[in-house]
Amino acid sequence: MLVLGSASIAYAQQQQKQHMPPPYKLFRFEEDYRYLRDPTKRTDIWDPIKYIPLGSDPAWYLSIGGELRERFEFYSHPNLGLQGQGPNGYLLHRLLLHADLHASDYFRAFVQVGNHLAPWKDAAAPPYLDRLDFQQAFVDFRLPFGADRDPILRLGRQEMVFGSQRLVAIRDAPNVRRSFDGARLSGTIEGVSVDAFVTRPVQHQAGIFDDPSDQRQAFWGLYSTMPASFAPGGKLDFYYLGFENTQARYAAGQGEERRQTIGSRFFGAAGGWDWDWEALGQFGTFAGQNIRAWGVSTDTGYTSDPAGWKVRLGLKADIGSGDRNLQDATLGTLNALFPKLAYFNQAAILGPSNVMNLQPTLSFTPVEKLQLTLGYGFLWRATTADAIYTGTGVPVAGTAGQPGRFTGRQFSIDLAWQVDRHIEIGLGYVHFDPARVLQMAGGHDVDFTYLSAAYKF
Repeated sequence: MLVLGSASIAYAQQQQKQHMPPPYKLFRFEEDYRYLRDPTKRTDIWDPIKYIPLGSDPAWYLSIGGELRERFEFYSHPNLGLQGQGPNGYLLHRLLLHADLHASDYFRAFVQVGNHLAPWKDAAAPPYLDRLDFQQAFVDFRLPFGADRDPILRLGRQEMVFGSQRLVAIRDAPNVRRSFDGARLSGTIEGVSVDAFVTRPVQHQAGIFDDPSDQRQAFWGLYSTMPASFAPGGKLDFYYLGFENTQARYAAGQGEERRQTIGSRFFGAAGGWDWDWEALGQFGTFAGQNIRAWGVSTDTGYTSDPAGWKVRLGLKADIGSGDRNLQDATLGTLNALFPKLAYFNQAAILGPSNVMNLQPTLSFTPVEKLQLTLGYGFLWRATTADAIYTGTGVPVAGTAGQPGRFTGRQFSIDLAWQVDRHIEIGLGYVHFDPARVLQMAGGHDVDFTYLSAAYKF
């Protein structure tokens, strides 16, 4: 028997880590496989297609990959049962395949196609169903302005996310991830990252290669991130976001909306504490009315490590303004633009407009790569003059102007297990208990369950 000393064991572990391939990323175009130029680092079964050299120049190469995700969902009352819907259990199938071509250090082309199906789902439609289309298709040009500040110009169909996905998210949970058509310029100047973009959201259709740009909407802005010199471990975001929608809908009516958002986010971690605090203001016009809206969101937690469980106690608090008078010339309802639909939990029952939310959370890791998270949320309306809004931003008919600020309470439990580099499993349950104002509008209590399995390569 060969017995290794502590120094030898540490060296072996270090060598193993050095040869361990990196985890897959949320955005597959951010993955860098140039390390596979060295054949000794090829340890994964998929490595032969992750770096395919194209000639003698190592900067010319092709990378191929994909993801298969199957997710089962069950709602006891879809959409709160407002239209009399009964229980519905269904499968969400998603297959994504991509090719990433690098032609020198200054040009790359990325193409990703997606197949999204929703068998057994009542009235399946986007963002649940999209049989085959380009999820992303863009080219990058690196502009040679210096090694520490090379900006990248991206043109075409692309996914975007900013901050903690409260305003701009990929909408991963339903099935079809959100993408945009347009231009984006990204760069870093003296430690400050800056993104400028002009886009239109993609209007997903159920057919084959039939997803156009949504001509009803436009989205543009400027987003920056920098270190917070006054807080070790902290960073700051500052942003301006412009949005136009010719068919906007609120409790106050329908019409053309042109909305500007200015906000800031302070986030970081230090000494066991972590924080993510954001505040924003909105102005503009809607159907002849002025827009004056605002929002504040916080997520604060403390992590300890008893018995290696990495226990985090957290508290989420959110306020999204509502319209205090539906008859005046001012719209006060917050528009969260393109948020994650699972804003408060995976059930995505209610959204961040005209809402106050208080949600204690507890998460821990009983074994390596497995995390369990529990949450219990309480929701109120910011003003009873305005409606309650669903997770997709639709006002619930019959709730505007009705008494009762309390909206409901919801319990959630989520389990995430990263089995290995390729396989991820998720399991969760949500129970929503509606308040009287929702019950009087036809709403029911909701039990929601999901089970998902994903394989990436």
